[in-house]
Amino acid sequence: MADLIFISDVFLSALALVLLLAASVTDLKKREVPNWLSFSCIGVASAIRAIASVLSGQPLYFLYAIFSFLIFFILANLFYYTRIFGGGDAKLLMALSVLFATNPMFLPITQTFLISQSIQTPLSQIISTEPLLLTFLINSFFLGAIYGLGFSIFSVIKNRNVFWKQFKKENKKIGLFRTLFWLAGLILLTMSFFSSEWFVLIAITLFLIPYLYLFIKTAESVSMIKRLNPSELTEGDWIIQPIKVKGKAIMPSIHGLNKEEIALLRKTKKPVMVKYGLPFVPVFFISLVCAFFFGDLLFIVLHFRFGI
Repeated sequence: MADLIFISDVFLSALALVLLLAASVTDLKKREVPNWLSFSCIGVASAIRAIASVLSGQPLYFLYAIFSFLIFFILANLFYYTRIFGGGDAKLLMALSVLFATNPMFLPITQTFLISQSIQTPLSQIISTEPLLLTFLINSFFLGAIYGLGFSIFSVIKNRNVFWKQFKKENKKIGLFRTLFWLAGLILLTMSFFSSEWFVLIAITLFLIPYLYLFIKTAESVSMIKRLNPSELTEGDWIIQPIKVKGKAIMPSIHGLNKEEIALLRKTKKPVMVKYGLPFVPVFFISLVCAFFFGDLLFIVLHFRFGI
């Protein structure tokens, strides 16, 4: 019955790639991911796992999906309410938790084939046995950081005149934040004379963090905040300040604007300041493909750079 599980894993993996590809297109075109995509995928994936479990006599193949979904339900909500991911991204994570509750049986074959050419066997074994969901998350944050930084640099170049004016304004607001990081950096720099040289690297990082924060925050304010006519608003858009409409206050919310609030704003015909998020689903798609064929990208980079 191992062949049945293998075939099931192939179907689930193909379904995940189709899901993320379709979601990437809608995210890029409409800045949203339809709920039906994620929910239907959860239903289909659960059915495939249930049928395969019964026919193969391996109940854990389905039970792991329930366990995985519960963990990622909590994790996805944490990411959502801390504004790391939007609602559509969070629901996709829940769907992927069912699709990859267990590692696909073909996974060690694909990863070992590609990474064994350049990485020694012990590391290739670690990468191929790491849970795919963990590998996917690590790849998503690793590639997402590169994506976000690249977008910020592009925005700065495109809006350089406005950027520097806004940068100076924001710089005046983080005096305490900068001072705390500098003090921590000085303490570690002093400790480096008596301990590990790694403290120097950490100290330099602490010195740079306030300016990296400033850079990203300023880039966001000059490129991710736009003035829209109410007719252009879509459900889930994030307003950046309270708006009063006929005595009623529409407040910024983690959930974004709802249909009733958009209807009220359209009656006023007044422009609205809205904050956009980066379309992140394409990063999910690329991260999953990399997880299939290369494994943990961060692990590989650390191995080549530091010999870890």
